[in-house]
Amino acid sequence: MILALVAFATGGPIDAQSLQRLTVTQLTLSADTATPKIEIPFHLIVTAHVRERISELDNLDLPILAELELLGSERTTVASRGGTTYRETITVVAHHSGAITIAPVTLDATDARNGRNFRYSSNALTLHVQGPGTAIVAASDAWQGLRALLGAVLRLALILVGVAGIILLIAVLIRRRPLPAPVVTLAPPVPVVRDPGAQLREALGELERDRTRAGAMRARHIVRRMVGATDAETLADVLRRPLASDLQLRDLLRALERAGFTHNADLTAAIAAAIAQLERMTR
Repeated sequence: MILALVAFATGGPIDAQSLQRLTVTQLTLSADTATPKIEIPFHLIVTAHVRERISELDNLDLPILAELELLGSERTTVASRGGTTYRETITVVAHHSGAITIAPVTLDATDARNGRNFRYSSNALTLHVQGPGTAIVAASDAWQGLRALLGAVLRLALILVGVAGIILLIAVLIRRRPLPAPVVTLAPPVPVVRDPGAQLREALGELERDRTRAGAMRARHIVRRMVGATDAETLADVLRRPLASDLQLRDLLRALERAGFTHNADLTAAIAAAIAQLERMTR
C-alpha cells in the first residue's frame, strides 16, 4: 500500500470506534540530530500527511519517552491543495549518554477509501547520545599519550647523555694518567765513623756531670752505640759483638751495666768504678 512506501509504516485493523476518516500518506518520526549531546536540548519531529483538509489530527499517540525529559512541544497544521500536513516538534533533553531507542508514533483512523479502521505506525528512532566531555576525554587521552612518548624520549636522551659522559670521563682519565715514576737507585748510606775517643770522653762528661743512675744510663747508651748495640740487648749479646772485643772496652761495658742496674747501696761505688775505667781509656 502507498502508506508503507511513503511513511515506512504498517497498517492493521483496530476495534470500531468514532475515528477521523483519513487517507494517510505519511507518518514519520525524526530528530534534528542523530547524535544529541547529554544535557543539551534537541527536537523530535513527528510528521503526518493526509489527503483530506483537516484543522486537527485526532488519535495521534506519542511513544513513552522514558529515557528523555520532555521540555515542551509545538504543533502546526498546514492545509494545501494536496491535503494537510501535520507537524509536531517536541523539545527533549537526555541525561545520560549511550543509545536511546524511541518507539514508533501511532495514529488511529478510518481509511476513507474502504471505511475500515486502522492503526498506522511510524518508524522507530534510535539516537546515540554523546557525553559533553567526549572530545575533552579524547584530547586528554591524546595528550597523555604524547606526554608518555615525550617522557620516553627524554629518558632515552638522558641515558645517552649519561653514557656519553662516562665515555668522555674515561677518555680524560686515560689521557691524564701519570707516567710511571723513574726508578731512582740510591747509593747505600755511608756510615758516619765517629772517633771512639770522642765518644768515650762524651760518656765520661755525662757521668761526671750527673753521678746518678740516670747519668750512668746515658753513659751506657753512648758506649753501647760505639759497638753497634742497642739499650735493649743483654750484656752477653753486646759482648759478643765484634766491636766489643777490646778488653778495656769490655770492662767498661760491665762497669756501666753495674752502675745502671746495681742496688742503691752499691750505686756510688759502681759509678766511681765506671768513671775510673773511662779515665783510663781517655788518657
